[in-house]
Amino acid sequence: MDNIQTVQTVSIPSFDKRAKVIIDATKKADNAFAKLSDTIQITMQQHVDDFAINVGRDKKACTLLRDSIVDSQVVIDAVATGSMEKKTFTEYAQAAMRALHFNVGFEPSLKNNKDYKLPWSKKASTSTDKKAGKVEVTTIESLFETMRKAIKQTRLLNLSLQTGLLIDVCLELDENFKE
Repeated sequence: MDNIQTVQTVSIPSFDKRAKVIIDATKKADNAFAKLSDTIQITMQQHVDDFAINVGRDKKACTLLRDSIVDSQVVIDAVATGSMEKKTFTEYAQAAMRALHFNVGFEPSLKNNKDYKLPWSKKASTSTDKKAGKVEVTTIESLFETMRKAIKQTRLLNLSLQTGLLIDVCLELDENFKE
């Protein structure tokens, strides 16, 4: 009897086509997100401009502006159906008030800009809670705690793509990662 050896060949499937699908979808999502950001900025600026022309830029005008945004029936309905978070519009309103009072362009980040703090707003927090800052020494668990906070933030902002990407990174680093 002859010893006959058989060689089994394995065809490894290419990921190229699937990678292209993922990359294309990510590009589309990025483009849609950029368009959403532009739409928010332009629309909020238009509302701020209407207030500047029709109401003014004083404390009362800023309060009325805030109320017009957070008390909008469309906003209330969107929050009730779960399609938007109330916090999102509250933050837009805070940024809009600053844009109105300081006569600057609307940017969502204005609400956190100390240079545009409204003169009548509450005093600065005296909290001793640590805020994000310089990191010189850390641990992997500290990194994951930071990532958990970032995941919560992206969820609050309804950024599902970014939430998924953050979770994917965490799972890549530790397959047992839990939120």
